Amino acid sequence: MFDPRTIAVVGASRAKGKLGQAVTALLKSNGYSGTIIPVNPSGGEIEGLPAVRSLEEINGPIDVVVLATPVSVALDALETCTRLDVKVVVGVTSGFSEAGGDGNENEIRLRRVMQDAPFRLVGPNCEGVVRPASNLQLTFSPMFNDLRSGPVAMISQSGALGGLMALRLGERGVGINAIVSSGNETDLTAADLLDYLGNNPQTRVVLCYVEELRNGRRFAEAAQRLTQAGKHVVAVKGGRSRAGSRAVQSHTGAMAGDDRVISAVFRETGIIRARESVAAIDAVTALAAGRRPAGNRVGIISVTGGLGVEMTDLAESAGFEVPVLDETTQTALSRYVPFYGSVTNPVDLTGVVLANPTFVGRCLEAVAADPGVDIAIAIITFVPDQQFIEALAEAYDGTDKPVLIVWTGSARSNASGEALRERAVPVYDSPARAASGLAALAATTGEVI
Repeated sequence: MFDPRTIAVVGASRAKGKLGQAVTALLKSNGYSGTIIPVNPSGGEIEGLPAVRSLEEINGPIDVVVLATPVSVALDALETCTRLDVKVVVGVTSGFSEAGGDGNENEIRLRRVMQDAPFRLVGPNCEGVVRPASNLQLTFSPMFNDLRSGPVAMISQSGALGGLMALRLGERGVGINAIVSSGNETDLTAADLLDYLGNNPQTRVVLCYVEELRNGRRFAEAAQRLTQAGKHVVAVKGGRSRAGSRAVQSHTGAMAGDDRVISAVFRETGIIRARESVAAIDAVTALAAGRRPAGNRVGIISVTGGLGVEMTDLAESAGFEVPVLDETTQTALSRYVPFYGSVTNPVDLTGVVLANPTFVGRCLEAVAADPGVDIAIAIITFVPDQQFIEALAEAYDGTDKPVLIVWTGSARSNASGEALRERAVPVYDSPARAASGLAALAATTGEVI
């Protein structure tokens, strides 16, 4: 599924805006190097590729079949797949249990076909599968464009939330191993995918958005194995509220379950629970860097006093220590910090660093080297010079301790953050968001707020 040689798109179309047209176009434009076979009753050529009129016209095995048609056509095609050499079917098509009414009848037929099917089904009602290392963008959504390959695997019952989280992680330089939009999970469930993706040696963190744990015991067991192996599972559980639970039923046809039970299971298995998708992104950003703190002592440097104070309050409220720095560290910092600043912790660099772009990097190096600091945080606002960012990147390279950067004024800066993105340095736009990342670094269980 993640390295297919042949993909057939049932519902491929010449009409812009059709799901099948979007799937075919994105596969091609993102550089997928395998064989793409558009399937359309009119045949001819679609997106510059020769089309077949039906799946039966394809000679040889088909690694992945994508269903992007109205539901009745999709079900007919699914039955056809049972007679062919098909490995995996990805069901983009909607109109099953999530729709109620006629959708329930469609669901019954779907399950009947899948009882003896020789292939596995992703979805239906999903956005597809993405794997940057294979240039595989098997989806109709451009939200997954231009992702880097890396250590984060993602499973999402909501395609749109999966797209949001992937986009935001990509903007921060966090690399993605694979993404599966699991949809209604008629066959393959989040538990199946967690077990498979989590055990991939390239995966360091698994990010999940789930509305129902359809195989809760297996999900918990898989998560516990991963956390015991030193990997991280971050989960957002939809349907926490009464109204949210009702919305879940109409979205993927799922029953949300008792939220208190789910929280208890997450705590017992080491899953880090995020209240919502933004907090999950912040947590994964910190964890994906792969640096583990030796303790909970935080050293903070800031170009402004107020932001340093806020970060300190948030850190201590989350159970971290912000200790006074070692005298040797304070002496080193005094070479760069004026007398009206502070070198204790948090370190107030003052605005003088704006005229001396390398100072911030040297101060970060000094704080990170302090024997009483386990995690270093650097806070900057607008940056007038690219050297500012390069100095922070060099300081990050010079330590193996976790380092978080809070950059509140990137949009007003005369500098690129590419040096930080290349290294997947955790970068946040406010102390509050950095606090979610900070909490994830120390958490083995519990909620990220």
